[in-house]
Order: sequence, then C-alpha cells, then structure tokens
Amino acid sequence: MKITLTKKELLVHLNNQIRFLADSANSYDKGFEAEAIRLAVAIRILVHDTSESRSLLTLLDKKNILFYDTAWDFDPDNMAPYLGLVALKIGGINIGEYSAHLDDLSEERLNKKLLFDAWWTKIIIKDTKHKLFTRKNLVLNVANKDGGAHIDPNIDKEYAELSRFDSLNWKRVVGGIEYPFKNRPELASIRQITHEILKTLKDEFPEYF
Repeated sequence: MKITLTKKELLVHLNNQIRFLADSANSYDKGFEAEAIRLAVAIRILVHDTSESRSLLTLLDKKNILFYDTAWDFDPDNMAPYLGLVALKIGGINIGEYSAHLDDLSEERLNKKLLFDAWWTKIIIKDTKHKLFTRKNLVLNVANKDGGAHIDPNIDKEYAELSRFDSLNWKRVVGGIEYPFKNRPELASIRQITHEILKTLKDEFPEYF
C-alpha cells in the first residue's frame, strides 16, 4: 500500500529543493566547483520527467510555466566553439576561467523566457568537434553518471571530452605560452542554469524566497 503525498507536503519538498539550490550555488560561488554536481541533482528532481518518475514541478502541476532563458542563441553557421551560458573570464597573469553570467546581461536577455521543452533542449554549447550540448545533456550526465546520484564507470565520449579534456579548447595566451582554463565549462553552465531556475521559481513561488 502506498500513500499519496499532499500538495502541502510537495510544497515542503519544493522549499527544500530551492534551499538546496541556493546553498549549493553560494558554495560554488565561493570556489567549491564540485558543488555544481549537487546542483544538477536538484535540477533533475525539479524538472526531469521519465516514463517511471515525475518531476516535482510536474507533481505540482507547474511544468507549464515559462523558464528564464539567458543563453545566447546558437548560430549553426558560426564555425567557432559556442558557449551560450558562460563567459570567458580572465584574471591574474595566466589564469582564465569559465564564469556563469548570472545577471550580468542585457535587459533583453534577462527577461527572455521559454516553455520548458524549448528551454530544456536548447543548444547551449558547441565544442571544437561540433558536438552539441543542451541543458538536458549537461544536467543528466552530471546527475546520473558523473557523481550526482550515481557514478557510472563508463561515461559518454562527447561529455568526457568536454568535461575532462576541454573540447572547447579555449586558452589564455601570455607571451606565446598557452594556459588552459582552470575550471570545467559544463559545471559553470550548470551554475547558470541554476540561476535561471531560481529566478523562474521566484516568480511562481515568491513565498519561498
């Protein structure tokens, strides 16, 4: 026998997930990059539906809301690597890093919204091998295979090249010497996805902020 959760109980879970996101985002911003792994798990709980499980927003009948989309639109004619959610930040003499934009954007981009499916499957990264990644790709790879809710000893090749070998291939060049960026682009992207989700949920559930 199973007992169905009440809406009040579901809202308690929502409040908890919002707090998890906010706390982990704060930890990420203070320098603990791996905190993005826990962000990916919370995002999955909130929005990802499968044939066997329903997301928390679906259970609350809130999956039809509009989600903030802060990504640059992907141009398939541009042959250069593409980062839709992340800036290239230069600091110090030879340090470069991938940095989430947060709200450091134009008013037009700050206020753009999409329905969930368009938002979830929008292309946000193209690497030097022309492999494409969406929000869904990144969140599920990190949450399901790369240390979130599970560790898979065999991860997808394209994801491995992006996360382990920086297939974006951006470098900081100083005096003819190339310095790789110090952090992982998919985790910085997940930090920005978190920012989008928190803004979206704040519009819908202001009482939890």
